Amino acid sequence: MHPNTVLKAAGAAALVAVLAACGHTVQTTSGSKYLSTYDLSDHDLDVLVGTDEGIAAAADVEPQLRFPARLGLARIDAQGLTAIPPAEAKAWMALAERLGDGYGEFVPVSPLVAALAAPEAPRRVVMGNLAWDYRTSLARVVREVRLGAARQHLDAVLIYEASGTAAETSNPLAVTKLALIGFFLPTEDVEAQGAAQAVLVDVRNGYTYGMASAVAEQPVQRITTSGNTTAVRRAAAQEAGARAVSALTGEVETMMRDLRLALAERRAEFGTPEAEPGTR
Repeated sequence: MHPNTVLKAAGAAALVAVLAACGHTVQTTSGSKYLSTYDLSDHDLDVLVGTDEGIAAAADVEPQLRFPARLGLARIDAQGLTAIPPAEAKAWMALAERLGDGYGEFVPVSPLVAALAAPEAPRRVVMGNLAWDYRTSLARVVREVRLGAARQHLDAVLIYEASGTAAETSNPLAVTKLALIGFFLPTEDVEAQGAAQAVLVDVRNGYTYGMASAVAEQPVQRITTSGNTTAVRRAAAQEAGARAVSALTGEVETMMRDLRLALAERRAEFGTPEAEPGTR
């Protein structure tokens, strides 16, 4: 086997492994406790903030979420913050019902409200023949989501994205594709895979409480004509993304339950909120 073939196969296997990774993580650690491990009177200060002062600022944040809470739900894609499709909204509504009132409520972050809360209009970036909105920068999108969530008075926001990839292969009927009638026969098999991921962020201080990821349990399969392949691929990819979101809600549910327990244990450890490290 040619070395390039081996590398390509290994790369494909690694990509499949990454996409197949489903799970969640939870964080309730203290920023001030993290920073306290550095002796600010010696060289550690130079190591910590001398090179990049933003490192200390990023670390100096505390978890402050309490359940029940007003939880924002923000869907992002390549265009930025977007409306939640009905199929995905149904999956999130089912999650809210499973969690119950003890966790609060899920409130979709409105793209219109987020746009109104943004301090400035998006700028256009042009390079050669390519042009896109500067708001498609991920950091800018997350900032816009937090602004919109703040305008809606939400405590934390679950930012998620979903994607579907579809490919087609010719089936035995493809032998007719050279004939005019072949244009109207289902000669193409389309299969789409979906993946989704989410992060739960505090609206006020940006603390990251947890992350979750999932893939669609079953691929979406369709049969289509060669003349309708593009439309069917697009529809299959969208459905695969929705299936991935449905799987994601299961991971988010477990993440929420683990997070609520971890936050309760943290408050019990440090006593009243005023006694928690980093509280000012």
